[in-house]
Parts: sequence; C-alpha cells; structure tokens
Amino acid sequence: MSRKIPWGKILEVAGAGKDAREGGSQMVRLWVRISSDAPRGLVLAVKEALVAREASGFVDVRPVDAPAPDDVAPDAVIVVCGGQVDVEAALARDAARRGVPVALVAESAVEVPDVELPEEAAPFLEVLACADALTLVPRLGTWLVDATDKGLALAANFPFCRPAEVDALVRRCAMENAAVGAVTLIPGSDMAVMTANQAKLALDIAVAYGRGLDPSRALELAGVVGAGFGYRALARAVSRLVPGLGWAFKGAMGYAGTVATARALQVRFDFEDGSLRPHGEEISRQAPARHLELPKKVGDHAGKKGDSHRVRPPRTAAPSYVVLCPDGSVGRGE
Repeated sequence: MSRKIPWGKILEVAGAGKDAREGGSQMVRLWVRISSDAPRGLVLAVKEALVAREASGFVDVRPVDAPAPDDVAPDAVIVVCGGQVDVEAALARDAARRGVPVALVAESAVEVPDVELPEEAAPFLEVLACADALTLVPRLGTWLVDATDKGLALAANFPFCRPAEVDALVRRCAMENAAVGAVTLIPGSDMAVMTANQAKLALDIAVAYGRGLDPSRALELAGVVGAGFGYRALARAVSRLVPGLGWAFKGAMGYAGTVATARALQVRFDFEDGSLRPHGEEISRQAPARHLELPKKVGDHAGKKGDSHRVRPPRTAAPSYVVLCPDGSVGRGE
C-alpha cells in the first residue's frame, strides 16, 4: 500500500521558509557608545565586528556623552567603558529601565561602573569583561543573540553572531526530534515530523548565513530528506537488537542525526565563505588581524642596540572611534 504524500508537512516547511526569510530581513538597530580612554583594541574590535552585511543592519557609533538620536529605540546598546564612569552608568541605567538590553564592555570587571537598578530592570544589564578582543567578540555575539529576539537578523548581518544563533536553532530542533523519536504514538509518523523539522532548520541556517531562499535550497532539502531516511533506518536496525530500549535509540538518533545534518550545512557554508576555521571560532572576516589584539605601547617595537635592521618610525595612531551616521556617511573622532 502506497503511503500518502504528507502535504501538510510540505506546506509547513514552505511556511517556515517564509518565516525564516522575514526573520532574517528584520531591521536591527544597535547603539555603540565609546567612553573616553576606552581600550583602543576593544574599540576597534567592536567597530570591525559590527559591520552590517545587509541593508537591514543599522549601527550607530558615538561618544558616550553624545546626544541620543530621536528616532526608533535600539534593539541593544553596547558601552565600551573608559574614563567617564558617571556618564556610562547613567546611560546603562536609562537603557535597562526602558527594557533595552545593554552591555558594559571593559578589560576587567573593576573598570565597569556600578549601576543601581530595580529588580525588574537588572536582567537587561550585562557585563562583558574581556582582556582581549579575541575573547570579547564571540561573547558579544552570544549576548546579542540571547538578549534580543532578532537572532536570525543578527546572524545574517554580523557573521560573529552566527555561531550562537545556529547553535540555539540546532539545540532546539535536536531536542524536539529526540522527543519525537522516543515517543511515537502512530508508527511511521516520526519520520514526517522529524524530516520536516530538519528541513525547517536547514532553511533557518541558510538565512542565518545570509543565503536567499532560491532554487538551490531544493538540493539541500533533498539531502536533508535523504539523511533523515538513513538515520531512521539505522535507528530501527539498532532498536531491534535490544528489545525494550528501541525508544531510547530512536530518540538518541533523532538528536544526533539532527545535529550532524546541521553541522554539515555549516561546514558547507563556511567553505563557501572562504573560512576554514571551525564555525565557533569565527570572529569577523572583515576584521584585520591587527584590530583583534590590544595595541602595544609606542617603543615596544624599537630595535635593540646593535640591531642590524633599520627601525621604522612609529605609525600615526588610528582614531579612537568612528561614527556611522544615519545617512550612511562615516565620521571620525579623536
């Protein structure tokens, strides 16, 4: 007897693709506020990481004491702390009280100002104490994804947010498929549900990597369906060997198969983007390496007495911040 085509699940996947596209194209507004004497390495790392890939990404970078724009409130505020403790605290307090997530960035927790907040506003404040930019940028990406409800849009705009968003998507889908595999009320129904979940996950990952939902996604979905059949066949074969524990093997295979399929898609997209590093170590392909570590003091590169190499004169220090204006122009500050 031939099986009925699960048109309901096919339509569900099609709707999920539309939802993923809309989620990835949401407008994301981030404010970055730079305090005086803020560590230059951290400032440059934040500035380089927050270069939007899409027109839906809006990043407003200003000095910490600059007047706030009068337009729509931001989705998150990032304050790179320095010497203006009172202004930093006031800015963070105002954002948290309005329900806007705010992160205080500094080299150590000692350099972060004390911010007194009511109990209901405390969850909106986060302290990111990092001694170097290589540590800061991944933590910043995780915080942005967790603190806002625009994970897909953040991932599509800022590559350093992708690991956190994709990990959250994979974890949620894998747990659901594990439950479906372990508890199946109607024999054979788990296959349609788990495959549909994996197909939706594949579409979400594509959007997170800035891919459009074009016909090439059909090949990926076909691969997902094929992998789903393979995982299910393996789970059924193993479950027969241990009677009474089949539900456990099916649940475990539902989880592991979902994770393996998702990681394979990530590897593919990473290679397409020219990144050979593991997805969790990606910082920003647009960020020069010199911006990802704290600058050395003038004279650290000076040659020793008797050194045969000619000593180069120190380069002029880069501006401490840039201002990305709403009209798209770029201003520089000292």
